[in-house]
Amino acid sequence: MDTICDYLVYDHQRCDALFSQVETSVASREWPRAEQSFRLFSSAVDRHIRTEEGILFPTFEKAIRGSGMPLGMLRVEHQRIRAIVDRLHHALCRSDPVDFMLHTETLALLMQQHNVKEEDMLYPLLDRILGSRTVEIVCAMREKLESTIQ
Repeated sequence: MDTICDYLVYDHQRCDALFSQVETSVASREWPRAEQSFRLFSSAVDRHIRTEEGILFPTFEKAIRGSGMPLGMLRVEHQRIRAIVDRLHHALCRSDPVDFMLHTETLALLMQQHNVKEEDMLYPLLDRILGSRTVEIVCAMREKLESTIQ
């Protein structure tokens, strides 16, 4: 049985691997392949964020009656991630490797900081607080994430 933490850490790693494919294609100036890989990455990140905000965060807020502040910060970071992903898309559409790499550095830093907050603090806390509902929550997340893959 997966824990909430195990499942979402795996999904972070999957998103990272998809982005690595984009970076490889951009580095070799294979723009059509980069755009195709980027669509997969962008969809994966969007699904991940929607799953957290649609399933995980509300479940956590109900369990502890509020706690908007820590989750509010993560939601703001999700908005920033989406904005940078959008900028990366525009750089790809222009086949602009310099602009792409600048935004890649920004995204990498933000994602690293964001993922540490989730993986080291939030997810383990959720596993402790929601432990009796782990199977139900992981199944709901898996259904939402995997039902729309490709």
